[in-house]
Amino acid sequence: MKRVFDIILASTVIVLVTYFSFTTYKSAKELESVNKVYYEAQSDIGDLIKQKFNSMLSTLTFGAVKSKEKNAIDLNEITAKKIILKDKSIKDIEYLATIATIGLLLYFILDRYIYALMLSIVSIITLIFGVITPILLIVIHKNVNYLGDIVLSFESKTIIGTVEHLYNNSNYPVAIAILLFSIIVPLVKSLSMLFVLVWKRFHILNRVISFFKHLGKWSMLDVFIVSLLLVYLSVGSSQNSYSEIENGLYIFLIYVIYSIITSIVVDNIIIKTTK
Repeated sequence: MKRVFDIILASTVIVLVTYFSFTTYKSAKELESVNKVYYEAQSDIGDLIKQKFNSMLSTLTFGAVKSKEKNAIDLNEITAKKIILKDKSIKDIEYLATIATIGLLLYFILDRYIYALMLSIVSIITLIFGVITPILLIVIHKNVNYLGDIVLSFESKTIIGTVEHLYNNSNYPVAIAILLFSIIVPLVKSLSMLFVLVWKRFHILNRVISFFKHLGKWSMLDVFIVSLLLVYLSVGSSQNSYSEIENGLYIFLIYVIYSIITSIVVDNIIIKTTK
């Protein structure tokens, strides 16, 4: 009966983590889309000039010629939508972090084997969503006389998107390093831990254990590479640029925490199994 309860509890955490990872990803992509419209509206110099001209013409003619405010109204609507989506995005990552924390605290309740299975599955889920969800927003802007603040460029970066961008721009060493140590090695490490747990009774276990322990030496490189990635993306920040961490980084952080704890728990299970 206890085992059935543990399985139901662990499965509930996995389902909730998957759901909130997806909703966090979805809200982040919606916010990215709205941000694109919002910042592009502020980068169209032609529209800005027209707005300034119409406003000046309306002032000079004492309102005889009405200023066209359609673009301004649209921008206000987009701003309101941006704020709503931002709030939703924050709530989604808070829900995900809460469920992830509850999952970790189940250490004191669940059977160790079921707990390790739950950890390894959650780490794979959060890794996948962590690399496809935007991690950093970068806006470059400049204040121009008479026109105000103009957005020169806007980018919302994901880990996988950054790899593609670097590869397309012939930055092969950096692209390969990020791909290898932020995506491939973490995924192989997580899958190997799951493999050890699922196939623990088979004769191939000893080889997997050896591979698992060797792979563990690289367990912190994913954190190091993502740190370098953030530095690389935000390099050159000044008063004319703005950057903001997005939810993808927090999902990836949850993966890192789960991956470290999974390594410890699985290693303990391996030691007990091979005694």
